[in-house]
Amino acid sequence: MEGVRLASQDLCHFKLVYDDRCPLVGRLANIVKLWDRFGHFSFIGWNNYDPIDAGLLSELEKSQWSLLLIDDCNERWSGPNAIPFILKNLPFGKMAAVLYTLPGTMWFTHAVYMLVSRNHRKFA
Repeated sequence: MEGVRLASQDLCHFKLVYDDRCPLVGRLANIVKLWDRFGHFSFIGWNNYDPIDAGLLSELEKSQWSLLLIDDCNERWSGPNAIPFILKNLPFGKMAAVLYTLPGTMWFTHAVYMLVSRNHRKFA
């Protein structure tokens, strides 16, 4: 059943809500924009949002993460949990998404993501 769900997401469009006030997150979003040649993503940041999307930015502000991914079915992933879904929709990203989900990788990624989130100004 999971395989069917993942296969159907290949046709989805995603809203990528991100905190572009953080230079590091903004740069990473720009990389995704550059690689998103099939237009799978709409990008919503504090500097480029439609008033309709203000609620999504408010939701992001309440989250501990600086990234929120929403698909057409209104399913949501935040922070490091969103990364495999972003990767698999980029060129050559399916391989990276598989590597990302190897045992132990998610724990490590959560730890690194939290470290960067708490100290993003030092890394920017």
